Amino acid sequence: IEFLHSLQLARDNDAVVGVMMGSWPMHLITDMWLAVHDGDIAGWREFMEQAFCIRTFDSPEETEYYEKVIHMETRELFMYTQDGPLNQYVQFQGKIIRTLYRSYNNGIGLNMRKKPVNDMCSVLEAIFGNEQHSAVYSVVHSRSLEGEPGLKLMRRIAKNVGCDPVAALD
Repeated sequence: IEFLHSLQLARDNDAVVGVMMGSWPMHLITDMWLAVHDGDIAGWREFMEQAFCIRTFDSPEETEYYEKVIHMETRELFMYTQDGPLNQYVQFQGKIIRTLYRSYNNGIGLNMRKKPVNDMCSVLEAIFGNEQHSAVYSVVHSRSLEGEPGLKLMRRIAKNVGCDPVAALD
């Protein structure tokens, strides 16, 4: 969320997001998407900078060349909300998410820790095996699903689509 919000904040304020190469966003991104292939970190950086209009840095000293640098805490980015029209927000966020998922990790390449990446689809294969094409699968992350409200909703969904009424809540 914070990475998406940082890109939105930069767009809304005509700025550029700067990200340290060893930071948690880079670790997360390369664990799930955009693995480094054939050790080509320069090509990876170029793609990241062009695809997301960001600037990557190896050290904080590199930011001294810029006239204005704003440091933000993760919490500030998490809480950021934009003031513009909702449809523009959805369109921009959708573009970012599509860019990420066009480059999901398929088990080839390395993450920022120089460890082999997993295939993002391997979880579905592990859960559903050869029958994955027939599986009904969705994920809902919401505090409103805790307790009786969640059980009630899951029972209704289970009745309509035939899934387990409590598995998603366990």
